[in-house]
Amino acid sequence: MDKLTALTNKLYETRLDPSKVIQKAPSILSVAQRSGTSSIHIPIFSLGDLSLIQGRQKSKKTFFTSSIAVSILNPNKFDLLVSDAPKGTTIAIFDTEQSAYHAQKTNQRIEYMAGSNNFYYFAFRDSTPTERKELIEHFLKGHKGSISYILIDGIVDLLYDFNDLKECSELVQWIMHITKEYNIHCSCILHENASDGKARGHIGTMLAQKAETVLKIEKHGTEHNRSTISANDTRGLQFAPFDIVIDNNGIPELVEMLEKKKVFVI
Repeated sequence: MDKLTALTNKLYETRLDPSKVIQKAPSILSVAQRSGTSSIHIPIFSLGDLSLIQGRQKSKKTFFTSSIAVSILNPNKFDLLVSDAPKGTTIAIFDTEQSAYHAQKTNQRIEYMAGSNNFYYFAFRDSTPTERKELIEHFLKGHKGSISYILIDGIVDLLYDFNDLKECSELVQWIMHITKEYNIHCSCILHENASDGKARGHIGTMLAQKAETVLKIEKHGTEHNRSTISANDTRGLQFAPFDIVIDNNGIPELVEMLEKKKVFVI
């Protein structure tokens, strides 16, 4: 097939027919919001899509992403995060930042809180950016159909230069490819710039443009064990901000901002 024919075929494959019904992708995670005397669920993570979770250093990103994992594995754990995933779903976490010791603490925390070991936790700190992408896709190929959610903490470590436009574009295209190919949702964790609060580098700009949901986590004033989660950007309804509080045993709790709860110091 010559290039002109291939381009023509590709063009018509991508044309949308206005008479065709395209179903919305299933959600795997929602935020519960009060609406009068009842509550509504606002979807934030859908299959075949990606999300960005951004925050400054030590803003409790790992505790919050642990809570996301627990919510998907155990729908009864939190009131604010609601799992829409099929019962018995399996997830995977790829940790590129923490040492083996701290990664294992997070791994054990998730298992303890979820009451389940129906997840995979990988420590990729010693791998190269190229190896990390290869390992993730190799895992997905071997578990196609059984994995519905992956979390990459942090996505910048799949790059050699987070300000290289071509490399960043290729990484975002790769993420969009794996979410579609393996019918999963992928959350990407990224630090913020201290100067402007934006997700770091060209990769942050590109991910924010493509993400279904951009979540922001920031420290709550002087309370070092409390942070606030807000919807920086969404393609649907926005949810009201809520807090994550870490108790004296290092266990996170999600609370509505107006709710008065005792805050422990650790």
